[in-house]
Amino acid sequence: MSQTSIPKEAELRNWAARELSAKGVVSLEKMQRLASATLGAKSDANAVLACRRDEQHRYLVDITTDMTVVMQCQRCLQPCDVDLRTSATLCVLWDDEAANDLPANYDPLISGDVTNLHALVEEELLLALPAVPMHKPEDCGHSGTEFGNGVEAVPAQREKPFAALGELLKDNATKT
Repeated sequence: MSQTSIPKEAELRNWAARELSAKGVVSLEKMQRLASATLGAKSDANAVLACRRDEQHRYLVDITTDMTVVMQCQRCLQPCDVDLRTSATLCVLWDDEAANDLPANYDPLISGDVTNLHALVEEELLLALPAVPMHKPEDCGHSGTEFGNGVEAVPAQREKPFAALGELLKDNATKT
């Protein structure tokens, strides 16, 4: 089944004023930074962008993305599938200064007249990448016992060199 591609560029303020939305895919070939951070992709990125204005007439973009990429498991060093899913509400702003006045539930999107939607989808997916990608423990080829037998060692009893002195002090205290 073929899906439509998200347009490369859009005037998001115009879209928000007209309450337009877009749904489609962006291929990994169009997202070079994401391609360099992963070993590949199992599927294209699915994205939904819904533009609107809020009560204070701010231009908003509700964006939802999902994609499955292949990364290197940091436990077993084998390829593993990583599901990336994001959802955010972005407020389209002209400059950084306006970002200080935003409510906490809006993320700033500094943009001129035209916004690159492929780069926007890529940014959201990059933010969703795990710092340490790993398989689920039951699916990982790493047993976790290479550096020991898998049984936690019981700490050896430490010798206390001044224990005898403590006993002598207790005996002295009881005699007096």
